Amino acid sequence: MADRERNYCLFLDHRKYNRNIGCRRHDNLYGIAGGGTERRRWAVDREFYRTMRAQGDPMALPAFVVCLFFGWFFWNYHSGWWPWRGQLLRRFVKAPR
Repeated sequence: MADRERNYCLFLDHRKYNRNIGCRRHDNLYGIAGGGTERRRWAVDREFYRTMRAQGDPMALPAFVVCLFFGWFFWNYHSGWWPWRGQLLRRFVKAPR
């Protein structure tokens, strides 16, 4: 059985432009091990954009815009003015066992 590489890039081909490395780092900074305030989320998104742009990826700007608009749903909030703590996504979707 072939060992498949996990795709960390939602809606993008993770094999092009070495995207999977940047997407994996971005996902880890968003998830349980990462998170923080809204200001931190924006910093993580900017870092992701810079990584993709440095690779010459034409999807850098569209991916950055999507992260800015929809990232709040996936971000692990530790504090701030949001009415919940943790990832809002986890309130609706159970993690696989």
